[in-house]
Amino acid sequence: MADVAIIGGGPAGLAAAVYTARADQETLVFDAGGGTTRDVDWMENVYGFPEGASGPELVDVGQEQATKFGAEIVEEEVVQVGEEGNGYRIETEVDEYAVKGVILATGASYETPAIPHVDDYEGGGVSYCVECDAFFYRDKPVAVVGAGNYAAKEAMMLLDYTDDVRVLTNGNDLEVDDALLDQLEGEDIPVIEEPVDHIVGEEVVEGVELDSGEQLDVEGVFIALGAAGGTDIADMLGIPRDGSYLDVDEDQYTGVDRVYAAGDLTGGQRQVNVSVGEGTTAAINLLEDFRGGEYIDYKKIEA
Repeated sequence: MADVAIIGGGPAGLAAAVYTARADQETLVFDAGGGTTRDVDWMENVYGFPEGASGPELVDVGQEQATKFGAEIVEEEVVQVGEEGNGYRIETEVDEYAVKGVILATGASYETPAIPHVDDYEGGGVSYCVECDAFFYRDKPVAVVGAGNYAAKEAMMLLDYTDDVRVLTNGNDLEVDDALLDQLEGEDIPVIEEPVDHIVGEEVVEGVELDSGEQLDVEGVFIALGAAGGTDIADMLGIPRDGSYLDVDEDQYTGVDRVYAAGDLTGGQRQVNVSVGEGTTAAINLLEDFRGGEYIDYKKIEA
């Protein structure tokens, strides 16, 4: 039996692994591909990287640090998690593992909008992260595709970079909290509910054409459709959730004994720095749980 299973190898999971492994807890990080962080070309707002860093670089550095302290990266996809005795059973597509505690850090699975060939424009004007890529669209016309609170928040964040922002619900009704609706209206951000027919442009985004034939001249299209990552595992363990996000308290505790969650999976701000903090918090509090069992030198992680 290992001590800790961390499901997800992005910033939240690897930050947690640094703490649990350094506290001499046998730590398994299940990561079948590096998560969505590996898909990010460049970020300039990550602590400790004044010149910026790519997503792959951040994951590689995080793995190096976690494995330095003894964490093991298990490149297998988790398909089942369940209680077993006083711990948990982690089943992958090739093996089974027994652990004492679990940290869920699977990240959010970004939904692709029903717009033909939208994936062809990723890196050429289509982005799934405002905080990562908005800088490249300073003072340029942009659009957010989505119809919920997440889309509204992303649209408001874009105002730090450009005044030319609109929300495209792609044929869906706008469903946002009243406070966010007031903010959109107060900033005169237009909400267009007509479906998008296609993106205009050869290799980079030059605009979007609506079903009516009207063309909107935009250079950036930010997708903000919600998240579904990790919810299957949450349901297996009976973890309460709010839609596609897991409900956790300020300790990142899920309400299920010795199971914590961190990062995009829990909603909130989808930022690497936030994920690292949440992963750290989850690890420290799981270690506090273990501390009651008197088989951990907790002082090591405080040094």
